[in-house]
Amino acid sequence: MKALTFEIHLLEPLLATRLGGGDPNSAVGFEFIPGSTIRGMVIGHYMRQNQADATDATFRRFFLDGRVRFLNAYPQAYGRRVLPTPLSWHKGKDASKTEPLYDFAVDSPVDDRRQWQGVEEPFSCLWAGEDGSTKVELIKPDLYVNIHTARQDRQRVTKNESTVFRYEALAPEQVFCGVALADREDDLEHLKRWLPEGEVVHLGGSRLAGYGQARLQNVQIQEDWQEYTPVGDDTDAIIVTLLSDVLIRDPRTGAYVATLEPVLGCAHDQAFVRVRIVGGFNRKWNLPLPQAPAIQAGSVFVYRTQDDLLKRLQALEARGIGERRAEGFGRIAVNWHRAAEIQPVERPGHQPPLPFTLQDSQSVGLARRMVDRMLRQQLDRALIAAVNRLQIQNPPSNAQLSRMRIVARQALSQGNSQIIIQHLKGMRRAARDQFQRARIGSDRLDEWLESIAENVQGIWEVLGVNPRQVPTIGGVRPELTTDLALEYTVRLIDRVLRKAQKEAANE
Repeated sequence: MKALTFEIHLLEPLLATRLGGGDPNSAVGFEFIPGSTIRGMVIGHYMRQNQADATDATFRRFFLDGRVRFLNAYPQAYGRRVLPTPLSWHKGKDASKTEPLYDFAVDSPVDDRRQWQGVEEPFSCLWAGEDGSTKVELIKPDLYVNIHTARQDRQRVTKNESTVFRYEALAPEQVFCGVALADREDDLEHLKRWLPEGEVVHLGGSRLAGYGQARLQNVQIQEDWQEYTPVGDDTDAIIVTLLSDVLIRDPRTGAYVATLEPVLGCAHDQAFVRVRIVGGFNRKWNLPLPQAPAIQAGSVFVYRTQDDLLKRLQALEARGIGERRAEGFGRIAVNWHRAAEIQPVERPGHQPPLPFTLQDSQSVGLARRMVDRMLRQQLDRALIAAVNRLQIQNPPSNAQLSRMRIVARQALSQGNSQIIIQHLKGMRRAARDQFQRARIGSDRLDEWLESIAENVQGIWEVLGVNPRQVPTIGGVRPELTTDLALEYTVRLIDRVLRKAQKEAANE
């Protein structure tokens, strides 16, 4: 089969939102790049070079009527496009990562006393081992979770006027393999011009918020491309595995169904099926597409061996089945996995670098600046986490908090934490009572301030930083000096008190 293949290297997180994300203030993306997203990107390139719309015959041939099909871009492993994990694969409950998987579509284990569960990883790379066994690497793409806040006025924080959004997207620095198929092979040459090698493209949603930037690489036409390679021995059954979501409509009722019977004309003997709701979005009209239940990728149907059925299925593999095939729906594999037992394999991790020691003074100086910056990044992250964790209950007045923040900055500028302690002891009774009534955790606020100012080196324990686990380059380690401890002690005090002031202003 001739196909146009390309790699999508993610430069930023990519958010291709799927339905059923739960919280309406959240967006949960697919763990792959949908074919509809890729098709939309190619349409953008086409429209910049041509003036056309849906009434144009060429436009319809390339993008609408299914003669050109943009398949889902799945993760890359071992230089090839991996496929959805079949839902017929099971493992024992609490089994280790190296214990075999069992394909219930081929044969069910004899041990009925064992508890079984499906495989969690959404993708798999399957191959035949040299010893005749069937091996697989289970793959789960890295996800990027971020919190966004929407306000009516960005310069002013007011109560009940802010909305928090949680986005779960594909993490950057991952590679996904895309494929385009066409009934007319010369159409692939045209498509290749609209997928320029090395170009930076934008995919998915929330592009103005730092999502969706990617680079196209290795754009090429393969003469003998295969979507899968059969593994295992011949069986007395036909195993059909869905390599993408499939939309099948019953011609008698018009309803979507979770079976392939309307297409194949016969019922299955066994099935391992999941259904999920799919939709979409029309950017031209700024409206959502109709939602429909689709048979989820990885679903498996088992049929009795029939020569005519096998021939029909093999003919359907190239063009797909069901609706929305131009967007990557409807891909199937026939007798792809036929081994009853499958051995998981973990990819060897990166070997730790050999230890070395820098000798010349110039390299040591450069390494010291690098580890100092790395240490500060680590400490800044720990500081943010500590500020989010610490909460002042019944805080003093904003005037008293502001005065304490000024005193803390004076202690930093003079390099003397005793200034904070002296201020606490010299406060008038009314001010002292406010700090004694306030609580931070189970401690009085004045006692907490005095304790961390008395022992500034204790800040590392407060931040949860292990002094032994600091970044090191060539034997050069950063120093957790007293001045650095005082700086982060003062920064912690300042931010915790400022947080209390902002919360009081919002009430």
